[in-house]
Amino acid sequence: MNEVIDVNYKTEVNLESKSTEQLTAEVNAKYWQAEGLAHMSYMILADAGRRLIEIKSRIPHGKFEDWCTDNLEFSKSKAEKCMKLARKMDDENSLFSKTETFTDIEISTVWALLAAPEEVAAEVIENNDVADMTVRELKEKIAQLKKEKEEAEARADAASLDAYSGSEQELADMQHSVEHLNDQLKAEQDKNTKMTSELSDAKEKLKKEKVKVKELKDAQEEEVKKAIDAAEADIREKAKIDAAAEVHATLGQNAEEINRLEAEVEALEKKLANNSNELLMQFKVYMDELQDTYFKINDLISEQNEIDEEVGTKMAAALQKIIGEWRP
Repeated sequence: MNEVIDVNYKTEVNLESKSTEQLTAEVNAKYWQAEGLAHMSYMILADAGRRLIEIKSRIPHGKFEDWCTDNLEFSKSKAEKCMKLARKMDDENSLFSKTETFTDIEISTVWALLAAPEEVAAEVIENNDVADMTVRELKEKIAQLKKEKEEAEARADAASLDAYSGSEQELADMQHSVEHLNDQLKAEQDKNTKMTSELSDAKEKLKKEKVKVKELKDAQEEEVKKAIDAAEADIREKAKIDAAAEVHATLGQNAEEINRLEAEVEALEKKLANNSNELLMQFKVYMDELQDTYFKINDLISEQNEIDEEVGTKMAAALQKIIGEWRP
């Protein structure tokens, strides 16, 4: 066991022989000595905490409590306070790294502030003269402020939940609208596909009919030529006229069929074009509605980010997830 350092203060008892002026000077000197020691005490304890942190890093996991019991002349809880104070003082972003803040504060007050959430401790120090407060008053003030913050956070969480629920409903409505739009688009696409197929069949039929007419014309012309060559001079003219009339009649019938097929193709092409224009107009209407809903949801997310950015991020992620799932 380490040798105990004697820190007992030696009090003078023979004060009658000193003058009032001398006693007054000693009073002031001892007051500032005490103030200096109070300020120095928490810095010394933080220095002890740094050594405890280093020791703990060398001890197997789970064995630190046993080490404290076997080696320290004070409790493990006090050792943990020292280590926490050391970490806070070495963190430049921590309230406890600003040593001038604790110049006039007793160590018991430092422990009470250290046990509180740092934002609560900072607010208490900013709004109160903690050096003149008792530890009990300080703890009561910390508890009150902590409760107020928890209640405010609970109200904010409730408001965020309400906003998020409203956003979920709008997302559901938008999803329903998009699904309805997708169904209509698919129906129109199926209709266009059918019309395109009919148009292709009509064009193919027209092409075959034109080939058939050409072949028939060539064959008939060949028959006319043979008839003319075989006929005698006196009937050659008659045969030629009869053959020409037959060819003309046949060609007339085929011309009518060609005209009918061309008209049918033209009608189908016009119908397909009109249907496509109607589809595009419907698509634009639904896209305008979808865009309006999307902007409304983005406005909600922006408002939520001002209240609670974490919840706003979740809402944005939910929107992106839904939009990603709608992709064909």
